[in-house]
Amino acid sequence: MHEINELDHKLTLAINGSDSLFWDNVMYTVTDTFSWSLVIITLLIIIFKNNNWKETVMVYVTIALLIFVADRICSGLVKPMVERWRPTQDPQLMYFVDVVRNYRGGRFGFFSGHACNTMCMAMFLSCLFRSGKVTATLFFWSLSTTFTRLYLGVHYLGDVTVGFIVGAILGFLFYWLMEHYVHPRIGLKRYVSEQFTPTGYLKSDMDTFMTIVFFNYIGVLIFAMTLGME
Repeated sequence: MHEINELDHKLTLAINGSDSLFWDNVMYTVTDTFSWSLVIITLLIIIFKNNNWKETVMVYVTIALLIFVADRICSGLVKPMVERWRPTQDPQLMYFVDVVRNYRGGRFGFFSGHACNTMCMAMFLSCLFRSGKVTATLFFWSLSTTFTRLYLGVHYLGDVTVGFIVGAILGFLFYWLMEHYVHPRIGLKRYVSEQFTPTGYLKSDMDTFMTIVFFNYIGVLIFAMTLGME
């Protein structure tokens, strides 16, 4: 276990930080949930547009419960129980970690809430939409968002790895529960058409979502360059 822990430390320090103010600004912005507000709103609109009101409520409630359970398991149960320091808070490592804007996070970091929450959403929405391109986009979003936690030094690689695993399990589990215990009562659509995904979502809406994500990343890069000029 000691050898694994040492390797985790070395890999985390290798990924952490850079000498670039531009990338510091990018990572600091991407890690903030607020920077993804437009993407979140777009997702909610797409779900509303492609379902009747009962199905919409079902999906919204399931997503809310999924996020709540993921957060409670991570922040309410595991972090206080395991009490593993974040790299930025670890007395043995904190002075070797590159810190951006004095951001160090809370005391404990196992496992990563960002990794868990983004991955559970990526998995759930991938099952919901059944679009290969959107699945790739969602998983890239989860990975890139979580990478910022390593770059900023607020998580070890082991923290985010476990977070990914837990998030993927929770996302799939909640979708399975929704489909098997709620779906028979109100009926999720199953379309076979060039215009729709297998679960009844317009492919044009899937394209819209991917476009919004792309321009959101562009916006983050422009914002980071603007900060670098200050």
